[in-house]
Amino acid sequence: MVNKNMSRILVVEDEEGLSGAIQEWLQDECYVVTVESDGQEALKKLENGAFELVLLDWMLPSLSGLKICQSFRAAGGSTPILMITAKSTLSAKEEGLDSGADDYLTKPFSMRELSARVRALLRRPKTRPEMIIEAGGIRLDRKSLRVMKGDVPIKLLPKEFILLEVLMRHCGVVLSTEELIDHVWGSHSDIAPDTVRSHVKSLRKKVDSPELPSIIKTVHGMGYKIEAD
Repeated sequence: MVNKNMSRILVVEDEEGLSGAIQEWLQDECYVVTVESDGQEALKKLENGAFELVLLDWMLPSLSGLKICQSFRAAGGSTPILMITAKSTLSAKEEGLDSGADDYLTKPFSMRELSARVRALLRRPKTRPEMIIEAGGIRLDRKSLRVMKGDVPIKLLPKEFILLEVLMRHCGVVLSTEELIDHVWGSHSDIAPDTVRSHVKSLRKKVDSPELPSIIKTVHGMGYKIEAD
């Protein structure tokens, strides 16, 4: 049974102790957490990744959280953003919210309050990413957590479901093993490349047709992709 609380959260925070504590807390609540400490790299991840929520620190190396928020919104990004900062003045809060943030949390904060803010933002249906994806003859419904091949349901383990979703969302794009680890298991995990290969192998057995080539293509030396229909 796939856990229904598998929302992917991008935590952008350069204070290692805090980012680690947030990651551990949210992972204990069954979220998939990716951590990034650099502003420019965070914006790339946000633009290329399928995240349901971003926890964004204001003060970051190379690009501030304020600039990240403004750039992402200007490009049409709708993922909800929770701004996290030590700036507590009303004018700072106004500036953060005016830049496109959906909510504002002042440091220091309790993890229980963070969880409540996260749940509130994830309840907003208009900010959810596309719920139904189709590629390679497979239909994935994120709302019901069902995967269908034609009229036949496919039973997947939680990580297989996330792996398939990531590949389908990036249909036609080669994703490296490192990128898949980042998306599926979260950054700073100790997952080995062999774990990705074994999950891809298991996923192929469940979604492929015996008489046809696998829908998950191996691009040697680069990674994996699902071809566009």
